[in-house]
Amino acid sequence: MCNLMKKLRRLIYAILIILLIGTVGLVSWATLSAQEATERAVIVLNDNDVQLKDGLLIFRPNSTADRGLIYYPGGLVDPEAYAVTAQGIADAGYLVVIPKMPLNLAFMGINRADGIRADYPEIDSWVIGGHSLGGAMAAEYAKNNKDNIDGLIMFASYPANYEDFIDFPIPILTIISSRDPGAPKQEAFYEAISDSARLIVIEGGNHRQYADYSFQNNDGIATISVEEQQEQIISATVQFLDTLI
Repeated sequence: MCNLMKKLRRLIYAILIILLIGTVGLVSWATLSAQEATERAVIVLNDNDVQLKDGLLIFRPNSTADRGLIYYPGGLVDPEAYAVTAQGIADAGYLVVIPKMPLNLAFMGINRADGIRADYPEIDSWVIGGHSLGGAMAAEYAKNNKDNIDGLIMFASYPANYEDFIDFPIPILTIISSRDPGAPKQEAFYEAISDSARLIVIEGGNHRQYADYSFQNNDGIATISVEEQQEQIISATVQFLDTLI
């Protein structure tokens, strides 16, 4: 019996060590793999009144806002990389809040929007959106919070289950870039929900240029500049938000 207990303790210790090593490895991988914001985004952060509070990047409009956009970042992308588009949307009169996700993976923080909405009771109308993985998780949040969200924006993204969004009671904007390798799946999502969604196609844009970071694995080659692509993203987003007033 004593030998059995010793063996069980050793097995438990071994399992705990393996789990610890795996956790440390995952954290290290996510930290080292994260795409940092380029200088273009950093300049916008430094030149504007952008707040970093409790893991949130907060972009405020010049006037008092009662409408806001919660923007979930793409997988392994630094939230600061979205500074240019977020500031452009804020300049149009909207509060924009980008949460930093655990390990920079939005599926580990799907409900971060709950705390954001609670922190800003002055905002009467919230729209949620996200880029890539962030968009898929924003869609999950919208699906589960239909009474609290007034719009959903899919930036180069699509959810796991299209059927959940057919005849969706919340307006949806889908922004697709023609040089994004994920465009066919994004288009298939739009086709499935077209009766309750709007579509913007950015000709010549790719996946990475939704934000300002240096690398995107297997991305298409953009035929327009990052400035041109993000100007179109800002314009499409603001037009959509304005229709929800």
